[in-house]
Amino acid sequence: MRFLLSLALLAALAWSGYWALAARGIERGLAGWLDSRRAEGWAADAGRIAVTGFPTRFDTRLAPLELADPDSGLAWSMPEFGFSAQSHRPQRLIAHWPETQQIATPFERIAVTAEAMTGALAFRPGLTFELASATFSVGAFGMVSDAGWRASMDGAGFSMAAVEDRPGAQHLRFSASGMRPPAGLVATLDPAGLLPPVFQRVSVEAVAVFDAPWDRRALEERRPQLRRVEIGRLDAQWGDLALQAAGSFDVDAEGQPSGSLTLRATNWREMIAIARNSGQLPAALADRLEDALGLLAGLSGRPDMLDVPLRFALGQTWLGPVPLGPAPNFRLR
Repeated sequence: MRFLLSLALLAALAWSGYWALAARGIERGLAGWLDSRRAEGWAADAGRIAVTGFPTRFDTRLAPLELADPDSGLAWSMPEFGFSAQSHRPQRLIAHWPETQQIATPFERIAVTAEAMTGALAFRPGLTFELASATFSVGAFGMVSDAGWRASMDGAGFSMAAVEDRPGAQHLRFSASGMRPPAGLVATLDPAGLLPPVFQRVSVEAVAVFDAPWDRRALEERRPQLRRVEIGRLDAQWGDLALQAAGSFDVDAEGQPSGSLTLRATNWREMIAIARNSGQLPAALADRLEDALGLLAGLSGRPDMLDVPLRFALGQTWLGPVPLGPAPNFRLR
């Protein structure tokens, strides 16, 4: 019995030592990371860093937290930020954001409110903290800008997981519902008032291939850049307008895409009318587009529904046979 008690005591002492060393390592690691950001010109400050939860957890709290990147001009501040992990699985983290946050750009300050904003991250073993998977969810979410606009949504979810046997590939899922864009943006896009104020839903499932892993260097040095996107499913509904898409495209070193997606648009003529009325699509091009796509839709037997390829080639975007203009740039900064 005495031997078992001694063994239990030694085990408890060893675990206590491990927990204390790990907790101290977390505190020092975060403080060192903040010091490194300041050395690079960032504004990076955590008023207090505390690790609690002995003996089964590492519960880390930074209060308050302020970060500002001089290159992008973006700043993010919050009264506190916390994350936790089980003592025996420190590479799996649960993060918690506060209900109020603030984002600043060179042009405006945005007050953010978020209900139940949480994330779960799993890292591969090692000091680079390579991300193996991540999930993120938020309930009611709102943004109010001092530039005079506001936006909100009922909730959103996002997940990202490394694809085995495909270096750099990440399986992505995103969904959001009940989105209320800024009233000014809706008025600009739809001056005729054809759209309701609420964007019902959008969901995407895709595989994105990057040129580098998502690890600590993605924040400290350079963002991993897209090299290929494979969209398995995109589904969006705004009023009576519905859009589905699938396909794939490659992305070169300059961020230019090449490839194609197959689009299915319901009530597509209303989409063209909205683009024309907003001034985003010149009237002459809108007429050409409607004539060409009307012919394609008529061949399908469903004039309100259109199946057409969206192509990216040589820096341009094509919808069926009609050129739309420059292709989007996918370079991450």
